[in-house]
Amino acid sequence: MTRLTIALISLSLFASACNNGANSGESTEHKSGPPAPKNREDSLFREVMEGHDAGMAKTGKLRGNIKETQRQLDSIGKLPASRVNAAYKQSLVDLQTALNKANTEMNAWMEGFKVDTLSDNKELRIKYLEEEKAKVTVVKELIFSALNQADSVLKPIGNRQ
Repeated sequence: MTRLTIALISLSLFASACNNGANSGESTEHKSGPPAPKNREDSLFREVMEGHDAGMAKTGKLRGNIKETQRQLDSIGKLPASRVNAAYKQSLVDLQTALNKANTEMNAWMEGFKVDTLSDNKELRIKYLEEEKAKVTVVKELIFSALNQADSVLKPIGNRQ
C-alpha cells in the first residue's frame, strides 16, 4: 500500500508539474523537472523523493543481481569441493549478503515512510523529512555500493573460475 501511495504521489506531482507549465501559457522549452520548491518543507520532500527515485531506478538491476548471485552459488554447490574456488565462492556469499541487505533496507524504508506525516505541524514535519532524507540516502548508498560490488564480482562467463 505504501509503495502504491508513494508512486501515485510522485506520478501526480510529475503530472501536475507538466500540466502547470502547459496550461500557464509559458514556454516550457527551457524548464526542466518539477517546479522549484517554495519552502524548506517542499525542498526536503523533493530531496527525499529524489533519493527514493534514485534507489528505485536501480532495484531491477539489484534484484537481477540477487538472482544471478544465487544461480552462481547454486552452480558452485553442485561442483566437487576440489573444483570450487573458495575465494570466489566467498565473494559471492558476501555479495549476496550486500544485495539482500540493500533490497531489504529499501523495502523497509518504503514501508516506514509516510508521505503525509505531521503535515499539520510544519516544524515537526521538517524534522521528520530531514530524518527520512538521511535514511533514504543511506539506503540509496547501500544499493549503489552493492551494485558496484556486483559489477566487480559477477564475472562474464568466459572469465569465471
